[in-house]
Amino acid sequence: MKRIGSAVAAALTVFLLSSCGSDGGGDGPMATVITDRPQPITAVPTSARALPSSSAPSTPSSTTPSSTTATTPSAVAQQANPKQYAGKAPGWYYFTSPSGKFECGIAVLETSIAGCHGSLPDSAPEVTDSASSDRVKPNSVQIIAGSPAKFESLGDPKFHRFDGPAAALPYGEELTVAGSGSTNGLRCSVDEQNGVTCTDQVGHGFTVSDDDFDLR
Repeated sequence: MKRIGSAVAAALTVFLLSSCGSDGGGDGPMATVITDRPQPITAVPTSARALPSSSAPSTPSSTTPSSTTATTPSAVAQQANPKQYAGKAPGWYYFTSPSGKFECGIAVLETSIAGCHGSLPDSAPEVTDSASSDRVKPNSVQIIAGSPAKFESLGDPKFHRFDGPAAALPYGEELTVAGSGSTNGLRCSVDEQNGVTCTDQVGHGFTVSDDDFDLR
């Protein structure tokens, strides 16, 4: 190890002497001295460069997320022909559920209404009797366009058709009747599992069957 170090030192000495000129007079090229201040490093350090594709953040997809199913509108129901359900009194439309458990009507009056009589569920709350102040079981459910639906005890079967038989509204069809105002329309449909549903154009309505109900 000592011999190798001596040889390296000797070679370095020869190189330095040769750089100063063969005569050792100092006529050889002078070493350049850098007097400018060092410039800041602008290159991006290796550690800060783009991550490899395996660990780089994923780019948001432009496709519609699969979770939008809940916000996707359901298919439009087949529309029933209102003329087939029109009563003789102007503005009145009547129908029954296919099971015959409910008879219902839509009336386009100054304020449109829709409602049903029939096999109301036992869980329906008691209401004030229209002929007295007694609390009784309701005999109808009704919505007045623009107001929440409610159970009622009516003296007359308002939604029964007296001038002839009411046609059954098939499952999956929707009876839509335009109202007397821009937000006064009503629509009703019948589902085999959930029963009869009637709604206005601002979200009020009811769904009723012989064992359950929903008022909104």
